[in-house]
Amino acid sequence: MKLYKFELENFIAYLDTLKTDRTDSRHKAKFKKHLLEHYDEFLKDTNDINMDYVIKDSNGNPVIEDEKYTFENNHKRLSEIQSLHKEQIVIDETNERKAMLLSIKESVINRGPTEFEGIAADWYDRFCEIVEQIEYKDEQ
Repeated sequence: MKLYKFELENFIAYLDTLKTDRTDSRHKAKFKKHLLEHYDEFLKDTNDINMDYVIKDSNGNPVIEDEKYTFENNHKRLSEIQSLHKEQIVIDETNERKAMLLSIKESVINRGPTEFEGIAADWYDRFCEIVEQIEYKDEQ
């Protein structure tokens, strides 16, 4: 299963809307924890890029103007951040993850809100595309 790093925050938030019980709730919690680890790394990498380009004073502290950081070579910084956003995360479909991933697939497709408007509908469609990648030969 693959998804882009920029999709992590919305996907994690969507998982919170799913109505699950018992085993499916445990699977959702484990899956969210896994996604949150990727999301934390993504935030750290974004911050690292920003700190590489932030203008610093003589003491090495970031220069803040109008309550915002000031960056050098902002075009290059934004290009690196955009590349980071487009990186894919691969969640391997191992036998150990089989029950969890199949539960997530079922939950995303069938246990969330039943009506969507605007951008929420687009995100739901994308989340379904993501979980529809999950395939096991003996899928139940």
